[in-house]
Amino acid sequence: MTRKRGRSARWGQNFLVDRRVAKAIVEWAEIDGARVLEIGPGRGALTELLAERCAYLSLVEIDGELAEALRQRYAQRPAVEVIEGDVLEVDLSTSIEAPVRVVSNLPYESATAIVIRLLECSLAIESMVLMLQREVCRRILARAGDREYGRLALLVGLHADVEAGRVVKPGSFRPAPKVESQLLRIRPLPALRFDVGSMGVFRDLVRAAFGGRRKIVRNTLGPWLQDRIGPRARRWIEQAGIDPAARPETIELEAFARLSREVSVHTASADA
Repeated sequence: MTRKRGRSARWGQNFLVDRRVAKAIVEWAEIDGARVLEIGPGRGALTELLAERCAYLSLVEIDGELAEALRQRYAQRPAVEVIEGDVLEVDLSTSIEAPVRVVSNLPYESATAIVIRLLECSLAIESMVLMLQREVCRRILARAGDREYGRLALLVGLHADVEAGRVVKPGSFRPAPKVESQLLRIRPLPALRFDVGSMGVFRDLVRAAFGGRRKIVRNTLGPWLQDRIGPRARRWIEQAGIDPAARPETIELEAFARLSREVSVHTASADA
């Protein structure tokens, strides 16, 4: 007989059970009197604490059974709403009244996609306090020259300021994960940190640059640029302040942004 996977396995969720950690998260989130969005409330370890202190609480829960349990639990609380659905698919700008502060223990499997989704959606988010796998936090916090520096650090750094919070041990969750978790506070900027021209171009450029982490930029970005601007690729890389012999993990966000902006202008001119 085939055993069905549990709810936590289906959604990659490790439920927070340590009330002291839950209280510390809510305290750090500074949500008194604010509108709050909690993603993946699960069994509600954070939810009750948030509902006691915020002005209005929106819960987005992908699991139908958990969503129904939350509806019943908060049926008499008009300032708490439950939205059943995948946060990667829900139209947040029409479902959630802004501005809002996000507080969440994110599922490991989809955490990075959710962070990028929140930063790139049109919903006005004042701040995010998120529990993530510690390795993901290292990737977000990384700076040029760090081993973990890559696409995630660049995308988050373009959109927001980030502050590291406490590390949380596996025993604070059920089931206990095999890795440590950490809190991050992410504050979206009112505008992108640097002008990149087209965000689509920037994403493609960074993806190409980090397509081979041990390769130099001339051999990763070079072919990608040649497909768009021809043999001038190396000169454009140099004009952006990038050494063609450098490895991508050593290049600052601002330099990637300069190159993206120039490519965007060229692409727009070619399409005109």
